[in-house]
Amino acid sequence: MIKDEVAHMAFFKRHIPFWVIVIAVMTVTIGLSVATTTVLIQRDTVAESKQTTQRRILRVARATAKMPEVKAVIQQSNQGSKQNLQKFSKSLVKRDDVDFIVILSHNLIRLSHPKNSGVGHHFSSLKDPVPALRGRVHYSEEPGILGPEYRVFYPVYRGKSVIGVVCVGMTQKNIRDQIAKRTRPIWIGGLVGIITGAILAFLLGMYLRYILLGMTPKEIAERTARQTLIDDSLPEGIVAINNHGIVISANQVALDLFGAELAVNKKLPASLQTMLFPDKVAANTDNGSEIEFQDKQLLLSTNSLKVRERQIGQVVLIRDMSEISGLLNKLTGTEHYVSSLRAQTHEFMNQLQVINGLLELEDYPEVTKFIQQITDTYHQDVGYISDKIKWPAMVGLLLGKSKEAKEQQISFEITADSYVPQLLLESHVEVLLLRIVSNLLDNALTAFDDVSPENNVSLQLQFEAETAKLKISVADNGHGISPAVRKKMFEQGFSTKGDNRGYGMALIRSAVDELNGKLTVAGNHPKGSRLTAVVEVKEITV
Repeated sequence: MIKDEVAHMAFFKRHIPFWVIVIAVMTVTIGLSVATTTVLIQRDTVAESKQTTQRRILRVARATAKMPEVKAVIQQSNQGSKQNLQKFSKSLVKRDDVDFIVILSHNLIRLSHPKNSGVGHHFSSLKDPVPALRGRVHYSEEPGILGPEYRVFYPVYRGKSVIGVVCVGMTQKNIRDQIAKRTRPIWIGGLVGIITGAILAFLLGMYLRYILLGMTPKEIAERTARQTLIDDSLPEGIVAINNHGIVISANQVALDLFGAELAVNKKLPASLQTMLFPDKVAANTDNGSEIEFQDKQLLLSTNSLKVRERQIGQVVLIRDMSEISGLLNKLTGTEHYVSSLRAQTHEFMNQLQVINGLLELEDYPEVTKFIQQITDTYHQDVGYISDKIKWPAMVGLLLGKSKEAKEQQISFEITADSYVPQLLLESHVEVLLLRIVSNLLDNALTAFDDVSPENNVSLQLQFEAETAKLKISVADNGHGISPAVRKKMFEQGFSTKGDNRGYGMALIRSAVDELNGKLTVAGNHPKGSRLTAVVEVKEITV
């Protein structure tokens, strides 16, 4: 039995749309409310009608009992007279709009009655008028000649003595007709209310269906939960605002990036709104724009938020380009390394052909001389790096920087005491190390005021296996760094080289801090500067 009920409920959930359930529930609720109200009003109306009828027949009975004509005929009847009040009472019935007026003598003989045949006979129910003969007003609901009646018995006094009784009443049929007449508008109004409620419930259901895009609250909750999980798992930050600048959505990446400045359901600070949602971005931005925030380089892609072609706000996708820049450095270094190996392979094949030709000519002194030249060239171009650095990504980066230094006519060397073995590192650690070396060398290569054969940049890389620390030291013999500049050189945006610069040193500082390292700035004898970073490097255990 229980299984059948569960199956029925599951069937309804699958096959009955949510908006249909809303309409049904609202219709039943409104219908019950209106019906209950109508019944209560009808009940009060019936009670009021009965009270009104009671007051009316009592008023008529009291007025009739005080009439001299009535008292005189009753007194004469008590003395044996056959005179009645039939004609007189009918005129009163018509005037006072009651169904009957029955006047009784002291002996309860009818002196008037709705039917002429009833005059001169005893009252049909002798017990009802008795309380009135004792001076007490009495109400009664009993069947009479005209059917079920509601009546009042009122004593007729002459002096202080009761000489008769006046009975005034209304038939139940007449009372029901009057009540029906008064309650008919109530029932009509209730019916109109139920119909109106059903129509409004239908419109509300349609509106909910429109607003909820045809989904049920359960589907919305599940989709929202899934979307939140997806948003928080994305590497990009997401911030959405409405047309009034209120933040309506932000994932965890964005909250971590902007901190307390960003809060959902609160207005976005003017500085962030100007940065993330510039006024010029009116349409979707496909290519995005790059900005600098703190020590990070961010790529923004802003789009409009629309519902049924109506714009309700904007959303921005935020990507931290610092990591991407590191990956690009790594990729560029690898490309340099591969390109160098390819060039060496091609050159080696050519050199082998030359050697083979010299050997066929048996010119052995020339062979020896040519092999020595090959060795010197290899050491000058590649060997001096690969002999000391066994880390391919770093080798590739240094080959690229070496080529760049040569193009700027700057001498680039790696110190004799440098040595880095092949390291197995986590990707983000490798990216941070490449970022530090790349930015330190970039800073050193721009430390010269003019082109000179004496311009020199040196790099020292030393890995201590016992402490798992890597020392990175870059020195140049350029113009040096003044004490005033040293105080501000790690602040984002500060630069002595022009506007829209000053981010490299901030990136270096951030990367060193993330690797629990230490960064120092010193002079380089006899001139120039030396920047040294000592960072923790933990290899991946396999």
